[in-house]
Amino acid sequence: MATAKAKPTDATGRIREKLIHENEEAMVERAQEMAMATAQKAINLETEVIDATKPNQATVIVDEPTILARGGDTVTIRVVEDIEHMTFGAGNYFSFKAGQKYQVARDLARHLEEKGYLAGVI
Repeated sequence: MATAKAKPTDATGRIREKLIHENEEAMVERAQEMAMATAQKAINLETEVIDATKPNQATVIVDEPTILARGGDTVTIRVVEDIEHMTFGAGNYFSFKAGQKYQVARDLARHLEEKGYLAGVI
């Protein structure tokens, strides 16, 4: 870090320089950890696929939940922006995070595409 040398009468500046020098190694290590975490998050977005073929019904209890996908009638999608608590069918709620891959029923993918939320079918 390029900083101006503190004046001899500047006690606060001298203490700051001392602390920066003492913590420089820890700051470099932390910056490397953050870079690795950011890279890992980007890798996870590309490789992980979340199964969203079954809706989250934690808020509404339904006697017979609607079956949205049977067999190979699913597709992998990404949405362009976050969607929270979207209703698709009676008592079926979904939440999606932008950029994340999701395995969903083809009907749900069509619905998201019609609404303009679909980044693409993968």
